[in-house]
Amino acid sequence: MGNTLFSAGIVGLVFPLWLTRDMSGNDSTFGFSLSLSMVIVFILSPIAGTISDITRRKMPFLVATTLIAIFATALIGVFNYEVSITLFCTAVILIHLANIFYNALLSDVSDESNVGYIGGLGVGVGYVGAIFAVVCGLLFYDTEGPVFLFKLMAILMFILVLPLFLLGKYSISEARVTEFRSLIETAIKQAFMSLWEARKKKVWAMFLFARFWYFSSIYAGSVFAVLYGVETVDLTEREVQLILAVGIVFGIPSGAIWGFLVDKYGAFLNLKLNVMAWFFILGLAALLPVMDLPAQLWWVVGVLAGVFMAGLYVSERPFVISMSEAHKVSEYFAVYNMVGRLAAISGPFAWGFISSTLGMGQVASITWLSMSAFIGFLVLLYAKSD
Repeated sequence: MGNTLFSAGIVGLVFPLWLTRDMSGNDSTFGFSLSLSMVIVFILSPIAGTISDITRRKMPFLVATTLIAIFATALIGVFNYEVSITLFCTAVILIHLANIFYNALLSDVSDESNVGYIGGLGVGVGYVGAIFAVVCGLLFYDTEGPVFLFKLMAILMFILVLPLFLLGKYSISEARVTEFRSLIETAIKQAFMSLWEARKKKVWAMFLFARFWYFSSIYAGSVFAVLYGVETVDLTEREVQLILAVGIVFGIPSGAIWGFLVDKYGAFLNLKLNVMAWFFILGLAALLPVMDLPAQLWWVVGVLAGVFMAGLYVSERPFVISMSEAHKVSEYFAVYNMVGRLAAISGPFAWGFISSTLGMGQVASITWLSMSAFIGFLVLLYAKSD
């Protein structure tokens, strides 16, 4: 829930508004900051996953990365513009590294018969953090301002992750102790070997290639949604937050429903369905301002985004587990995250470059995102022949 609160509240809501409204930033400033963060995550994620596998420990790394990210979040806006952007990038990097260890925990609490349900339940519960983010925004954005919200959301993140920290399985007795330099060398070697070995599994390789395309579109669309709604659609900050809240409310039960569908029909089929849906969602978002369609349709976009974001998360993690060997789960998730971070580099960069650098505007940016989702869907369709 803490990570979801960060994604929805800090990255998806407060920071972009603070950056563009209060600090005179633009799409490029926000997009390039995210892209730089993801470059670093791209480098570190396979190392983090391999270290987790070698030491057989996930919780200590999850705790450390999350706590430092929370501390960095609380300090955004306290110092000058440049330091605040650095703190934001630091928090983004550490939250995404924490997700590697968090995702790998799924294999510890589930088996093949219920992995979809457990994953779906986790996604549904995780949306509670996003609800906290939206409620905080509605209550305090206009009255207290974004800097206050950075601190408040950091405190809430700590409260939400505290039960996991206290009750999580640390497996200290099973941990391996090894020399640090040897650990890093092994991690780097295994990371590149994992990417090289991915080509031997056709479905896995095609999934990674597809994920680059569809995740770049979905990630960029989600982080720029608030700016798109406020600047292009001419919604108020409050209207955007209410639409986000409705999407989250629909996303909570959707996680459990998608989990049931994954267990019944398989993760890969559900994944293809969700990626195709995102092509239509982003396409609809691009058409609404261009064709001057009724404003009520924005609520439809919000609901669909909440439902199919949950479906995407629920479908992906069980599929990765099904592809990996039991002793390489963290390593597979690291490669999965590494591709996702590469996509998260290109998505925000493309948005900022198209919208601000080329001056083509946000509609052109979101149209490109819709096309990227469609490319990812076509790649997944091709992978069915394996």
